[in-house]
Amino acid sequence: MKLLSPAPDKAPMDMAPRRRSTLILIGAFWLLAFLVLSLRGALVDSFPFSDVAPRRLIAAGFGAGQCLLMIYLLGRVRSRAFAAQIASGLLLALAASVVHSLFVTLVNRILFPLKYDAPLDWLDVAQWMMVWFGYYLAWTAAHLAMTYNWDAEDRRGQAAILHDLAQEARIAALRYQINPHFLFNALNAISALVGEGRNEDAEAMLLHLSTFLRSTLSEETGGEVDLRGEIALQRMYLAVEQIRFPDRMRVEVDLPMALADTAVPALILQPLIENAVRYGVGRSEQLTTIRIGGALRAGQVVLSVENDGPSDAAGRPGTGLGLANVRARLQAHYGPQAVLEAGPRDGGGFLAAMTFPWRRRACQG
Repeated sequence: MKLLSPAPDKAPMDMAPRRRSTLILIGAFWLLAFLVLSLRGALVDSFPFSDVAPRRLIAAGFGAGQCLLMIYLLGRVRSRAFAAQIASGLLLALAASVVHSLFVTLVNRILFPLKYDAPLDWLDVAQWMMVWFGYYLAWTAAHLAMTYNWDAEDRRGQAAILHDLAQEARIAALRYQINPHFLFNALNAISALVGEGRNEDAEAMLLHLSTFLRSTLSEETGGEVDLRGEIALQRMYLAVEQIRFPDRMRVEVDLPMALADTAVPALILQPLIENAVRYGVGRSEQLTTIRIGGALRAGQVVLSVENDGPSDAAGRPGTGLGLANVRARLQAHYGPQAVLEAGPRDGGGFLAAMTFPWRRRACQG
């Protein structure tokens, strides 16, 4: 079974845009902070803009560096509950505001001192610490919201992958029901031929059976084939059954060429044709015709298998594995858009018709 690629294969493609988005958020945030502080300074500062602008750029760069450190530290608690992440963000924002206030004071008073008329006022430093706390708090909230959205996207992606894998496993399990069921019946038929002394027929049936099984096992389990390939497989199967009933079975296939490339679940016709042989041909002493037909109606494919066997045997298949398997596989592949209708035909025999959305099978490279 071909498994879908797990999430780690996609991680290298996803992480680069996310890192880029994070850097853009930091850069945009501190550029906005620089502009806001410059506007405030133009209104209330006594120092010229040319003096304070370089220092504000240094402070913005320092703030960006602190945000990068906070990203690393918040990443360490990303696996914890979101409430714990929020609490960690609050503590980091408070610590960053204290450090930022002390750094700005160091720059303005010691490294690149401005000509202050008054001594250092620690109350003023505390007020600026509250201002920086507001900035860091806003950035932390934006970062946590962004990472929460990314985590939600990852969870949705993982849920989709798990759903697809479960669906694929279900389809494969349904298909695995078919081959043992058919093989059991075919081997019983071969045993009956041997018991009747028809050894050459039994040998020919074995050769056809091995060809059929080799072809079915080479198909991707649980996958899709084009309708042309599905009909080719069913002709192999019917060649096996033709040996059992050389004078009692006739096969007619009426499918338009427009449907040749239609995607269908592999072996979806197998249970229906097997039922037609078993209950139509097998229970009749007369010549029985099995017809396989198809049509395209308003974007929906209609495939049918019918036989004109005796009416007393026509109603028997509906309670067995065959129809239930086909219904389940159609639902697994197409959901409620697919239906299977089956029942006795007027005048004798049995008709099973499935309807599902048309889709061309993708070319296999």
